[in-house]
Amino acid sequence: MATYKEIKGVTVQTLDSDPVVNIASWSAGGNLNTARRALAGGGTQTAGLAFGGYDTALSGKTEEYDGSSWSEDGDLNTARAALAGCGLIPAALAFGGGSTTTEAVAEEYNGSSWTETGDLSNARDQLAGAGTQTAALAFGGAGVTASTEEFGGSSWTAGGNLNTARRYLSGFGLQTAAIGAGGAEPTITAKVEQYDGSSWTEVGDLNQARRELAGSGTTTAGIVFAGGPPAYALTEQWNGSSWTEVADMGTARYRLGGAVPAPSTSTLAFGGTAGGNTAATEEFSLPPPTSAILTEGDVFLSGGTGLKGFGKAAGIPSTSWAAGAAQNTTRVRQAATGGNATISVAQLCGGYLPSSPPPNDYFTNTEQYNGSAWTEVNDLNTAKSSMSGFGTQTSAIVAGSPGGIPPQAQVEAWDGSSWAGTADLNNGRGEGTGAGLTGTAGIVAAGKIPTNNYQNHSETWNGTSWTETSNTNGSKSDLGAAGSQTSAMIYGGTPGTKNDTEVWDGTSWTEVNNLNEGRYGVQGGGVSSSQALAAGGDDGSRVASTEFWNGTSWTELNNLSTARSHTQQCPGNAVSMVFSGGYPDSSASPAEEWASDNALSTVSVS
Repeated sequence: MATYKEIKGVTVQTLDSDPVVNIASWSAGGNLNTARRALAGGGTQTAGLAFGGYDTALSGKTEEYDGSSWSEDGDLNTARAALAGCGLIPAALAFGGGSTTTEAVAEEYNGSSWTETGDLSNARDQLAGAGTQTAALAFGGAGVTASTEEFGGSSWTAGGNLNTARRYLSGFGLQTAAIGAGGAEPTITAKVEQYDGSSWTEVGDLNQARRELAGSGTTTAGIVFAGGPPAYALTEQWNGSSWTEVADMGTARYRLGGAVPAPSTSTLAFGGTAGGNTAATEEFSLPPPTSAILTEGDVFLSGGTGLKGFGKAAGIPSTSWAAGAAQNTTRVRQAATGGNATISVAQLCGGYLPSSPPPNDYFTNTEQYNGSAWTEVNDLNTAKSSMSGFGTQTSAIVAGSPGGIPPQAQVEAWDGSSWAGTADLNNGRGEGTGAGLTGTAGIVAAGKIPTNNYQNHSETWNGTSWTETSNTNGSKSDLGAAGSQTSAMIYGGTPGTKNDTEVWDGTSWTEVNNLNEGRYGVQGGGVSSSQALAAGGDDGSRVASTEFWNGTSWTELNNLSTARSHTQQCPGNAVSMVFSGGYPDSSASPAEEWASDNALSTVSVS
């Protein structure tokens, strides 16, 4: 039986009994007129409400969202920040918060102006809220309080206390069925509690502890998003018993506002901070589930713009790694320069033995694979390791070298029979990465120079010279790459976040969805930024994980037989490639071959 793991925000269906979870996504909406943090909100995705907060001073500003833009309306009577709110246009409620003092004031909105109503029994800020204008719930807050109050339309009465007193938490749901998630107690927490109209019960924790987050939905179908510090873009979906990570926001932030009680399938996030106040608004979409009866081997994807229909394997290869032949000299940190089509045209060169690490012996020798055996061909002119490589068995480039082998900018070109020096890189580097389908057109990116000076430079090669291009978003080394001079991607690496993925469109680098398993010393390949493979690596220990990139997200596939890092792949077409060498013991690590029998296909739109 074919088995597919969950993609972040997507499940692929393989049998008629499988559930289908549609594609969740955030998209940019119109900006607030006033950037601010510590604000509150209400309403829905197409009729949202934002009020209060802090811009350059305490704010009473109110703005209404119509699905595309915000317009200003009547101010709160009491300007304040770190307040709570709930309700719809034109019947919303704002309560608590901080101004010159901690506030107990509550105000009702009628679609154009605010009117004071019954005060909270206990003044508080940094609290959470849920419900409607006439049946609201206030809980938690500064002083790290556990108390809960219920609003009946004119006055507040005491409800059951939270099990864990906290502030800066998120709330959503109704007065008699609410969720309180995250916050600080005073340390940041992942705890979640559910209210039944009289008491709170602890339920499943968030995957990521955080405070100053936002949320919406119900006790059986909710989401929380953003939070910090540091600023998160993370979104988690609640199904009534557990949390699942879904699509990340475009702008990481905390101290933001959200539309309460908007449904979890179509909500709104706005404002907040991440080093400075933001006016950014984002709309969350999770289309309703669909189902279909499928034959084994087919998959069905649903949801998102244009992503709906049937396709054979939906571009996700299904296979296992098979043992290949060992190199004549197996090693670590060699360069891969061939194999853009099949496992039978692989080429590797350079590197060193773990038993004789730098600054000792580096290799010059080059080996080619024909699908069954490795053959020595003409050597590099300069012994080296940790180079960036791209190309084929007949046309290839290796560029750069580690800090111990100047010049770090050195480049050699392969013409099918021998290596020759050619134009140097503009920026020397070792432990960078490269992508290209021929030795006359490619790109190298990232890496480092001595004293662990990590780089974000990238350069393109036109067959005669190197041109500096836009920098990558992250500076790192020991990363993987796939693609061509005009459509490439990089992923993993060190230091920092080891699951970062970026794509290159020929002009600039853009951050996209992360690897499922962060690692450095990862390798892989592919002919474009729409299909790639990543395997192996290290994140404290060697990993065997294999992941497939479908142009949108990474899917976990069958592991390597041998967990290894700093191996090298022949950068094939993501369904046909060979890995060889690598830590922990290259001499005992034969090549492994990946050859999928599933054609990569585009899912047809129905």
